[in-house]
Amino acid sequence: MFTKSQLALVIGAILATPAMAESVETDEHMVVEGREYGYKADSNSTAMRMEATQLETPGQVAVISEQLIDEQRASTLGEVLQNDASVSAGGTGRNRERFSLRGFEVGSSSGFLRDGHQHWSHYRQPVELLERVEVVKGPSGLLYGSSAPGGLINMVSKSPTADTQVNISQDIGSNDHSRTVVDVSGALNEDETLRARTILSKESYSSWRHYGDGSSPQTERFVGGLFVDYDLNDDITLSVHYDKTSDEGSVDSGALYTLDGQVVGGKHHIWDAQWSEIDNQVENIGFDIDARLNDVWSLKTGYNYQDFERVDIESYPGFKNLNPDGTGTVTHGGNNRYDKWRFRTAYVDLVADTELMGMNHQFLMGGNWLGYSYHRNQKGFKSQEVPMGSSVPQPELSGSDRISDSAYNTWGFYIQDMVTINDQWQALAGVRFDRKVEEGVAEESVSPKFGLIYHPADNGSIYFSYSESFEPQGKVLSDSKTTYVNDGEILDAAKGISYEVGTKWELLDQRLFVSGAVFDITKQDIKLDVDLGTDPANSNKKLVNRTQTGEQVHRGAELGVQGYLTERFSVSGSAMYLDAEIKNHATYAGNRPVDVPEFAASVWSTYAATNELDLNLGVIYEGSRFGDAQNTFKKDGYTRVDVGVAYTHKYDENLDLVARFSVENLFDTEYLGGGGATSSSHQYAEDVVIGEGRNYMATLQIKY
Repeated sequence: MFTKSQLALVIGAILATPAMAESVETDEHMVVEGREYGYKADSNSTAMRMEATQLETPGQVAVISEQLIDEQRASTLGEVLQNDASVSAGGTGRNRERFSLRGFEVGSSSGFLRDGHQHWSHYRQPVELLERVEVVKGPSGLLYGSSAPGGLINMVSKSPTADTQVNISQDIGSNDHSRTVVDVSGALNEDETLRARTILSKESYSSWRHYGDGSSPQTERFVGGLFVDYDLNDDITLSVHYDKTSDEGSVDSGALYTLDGQVVGGKHHIWDAQWSEIDNQVENIGFDIDARLNDVWSLKTGYNYQDFERVDIESYPGFKNLNPDGTGTVTHGGNNRYDKWRFRTAYVDLVADTELMGMNHQFLMGGNWLGYSYHRNQKGFKSQEVPMGSSVPQPELSGSDRISDSAYNTWGFYIQDMVTINDQWQALAGVRFDRKVEEGVAEESVSPKFGLIYHPADNGSIYFSYSESFEPQGKVLSDSKTTYVNDGEILDAAKGISYEVGTKWELLDQRLFVSGAVFDITKQDIKLDVDLGTDPANSNKKLVNRTQTGEQVHRGAELGVQGYLTERFSVSGSAMYLDAEIKNHATYAGNRPVDVPEFAASVWSTYAATNELDLNLGVIYEGSRFGDAQNTFKKDGYTRVDVGVAYTHKYDENLDLVARFSVENLFDTEYLGGGGATSSSHQYAEDVVIGEGRNYMATLQIKY
């Protein structure tokens, strides 16, 4: 909860802000026009790898703006993505967030982009550095290579500004949550050709849950970013960026439930050892060049180097000796583990905007490269049995170090043409070739895409698209427990195939953007192991045939709305219906994927009560979901209501003072978030995230 001194300071300042405004002469007539509300995005930069209007994009792209992120005081990517119903949250083990998009899991190495380029996302993302988040729905193999068929999540960084801007904010919230953010931007020379932006954030927070010894988790987090733009001339801009995230926190893997949905040990109990902790240190550094070569051609190129080091000390609690009534013991083993990832990306894009045969062509050709390397040094702990609710003794190391290394390189080459045939019709076609090399094994894939757009009116479009994605499956290799009859075989990439029909409209004098789509996505050639019994040459090993007969089919419909409903009332909302099924699997055929609801919806709204006072209302609905792959544990659906109020005092034409107060989960609804797994050794669903009850946030902002 709040500390008393922090709470008194922030609440007192919030109450004093309206009183300060009384001394300022105001116009009696309310003027809402020109306020930065509406949440409506007219364009996106991800779907076609170049800036494109929403009406000219043959697919669904949800754009979550900086304004919405700011109003909700979001500090995690999960808090941002809850605004899009097509995204469902998974577990948060090892202090990172997992997501599914249109029911398919978003991979940490292939499903996330930073500024349109692949980004290793094995850690909590630095939301403070972001201008917006773009959620691209459906297969995106054409432009981004290996990825799941549900889509991609692109995080767009803030850019330097020519005008001087200063934004300082202080958040104080429940569970001793404190966050200070300083964002300064402006020109560094008189002709404004050199611009820079610096963002610093310091955050600390505890938890409403506690360990067996009565202590609570604690996290200390720092984010820093520097972005510099330099106009070499009127046609060429060089951009350089650097950011660092330091995240040192305790571990809370989640709650434990019986398969009939009863919590074991109470919802406040953390099963991990109180000494469990994870230290993430992440740095990104790179550059981009944007050059206009002539009236037709433009060039974009860039490089990013990401260095990620993690120290992971965990106990990995086991429950085979625990009874549902809390008697028995919990097995704590675990490890002290050091991981180091290097993720290097480079790209070159050539774009032509020209007329040919009486039609306009936006032609893109380019290539990108990704170099990945990983090193691990892992030391195991001796196992120990500890009664539930007891402090876990410090562990002793056991056995020798386990060291492993891996690396791979991928190259992709693509061409795409967006053709404007006439005022009503546009067509998009493209193809990509990819090659991945790992340990001397080369895998190749080809990904096409086609889209057709019809504009029945200037403010609307109807589209059809066919697109593919791919995910390399690697080489079949036997190990100490399994002998594969097809050992050494190189598998085909798992392929995602999507058919989609949708429509988009700008209504109410282009103040409101409405979109909708129906889609059919099939993921095929999924690797699947067929058990052939015991290996005749070694009775301690299984004999298995690895096939590619697995298949998963997701069919659904979604709706999105962003913008003004009236001059005072703005809204951002989405809804999705999804029929998702694993069609062919040795164990899970007929099951629904984990943490994927049949129906989900979210809405966030702002009502401008006066020129100074804004009221916020948010509603999130998540339907029932299965908590494990076996579909033996089900989480009930829930509705969560969030509210907020913001008062803006305009000190002068350049300086705004903003006071916010928000309540999340207003009605203290009990619900389960993402995460969950079951084991044959016990009848529990473990690592289940419990939604937090009613909690508060107070904020002061200075905007210059």
